[in-house]
Amino acid sequence: MNEHTVLVLLAIAGVAATFAGFSGVVAAFGRRTDGKWLPEERFRLTNMLITSLGACLFAFVPLTEELLHVPETALWTTSSTLLGAFCAVYVLYAMPHRKRLDWFRPGLLPVWATAVFVLSLCSGAVLQALNAVAILVERGGGPYVAGLLLLLVAAGLQFAFLVLAPFSLADGGNRADEPHDGRKSQGE
Repeated sequence: MNEHTVLVLLAIAGVAATFAGFSGVVAAFGRRTDGKWLPEERFRLTNMLITSLGACLFAFVPLTEELLHVPETALWTTSSTLLGAFCAVYVLYAMPHRKRLDWFRPGLLPVWATAVFVLSLCSGAVLQALNAVAILVERGGGPYVAGLLLLLVAAGLQFAFLVLAPFSLADGGNRADEPHDGRKSQGE
């Protein structure tokens, strides 16, 4: 493994750990410190933590294999297989939860954001499968790093929604659980 790939993997691990760490900061905002999490906030926080910590963990897999003197071909095959399986399994896990949340609270999760999330994870899974079997891509660090970056796209999207949603509400945005006809909800 070349030095450039090692540095990129370490940088990705740092960014992923930063996303995971900022989830604590996000949790400290407003009503969240009182444990008053909305279901869509819990969903986004879970997605952000799992995808960012997954990216962090998987950034270290090839580095660990390198230290164990795993041959280069086997290194990228196993790393890509593990990362691809993670992406595929997580999208299969998250989508039923998203559908259930949309059924109970329709319209809170934008369709375009879900599409980006699913496309990122599915693209990561497919790219890793191609890298593992060396079809259409040359087996190596490039496709693997691209897969990690796709995981970070998914984590970053969740982070943006967690941080920006309270700001949009402060600007007069409505919640789905609030009346939309100008009436105040109970307790105001």
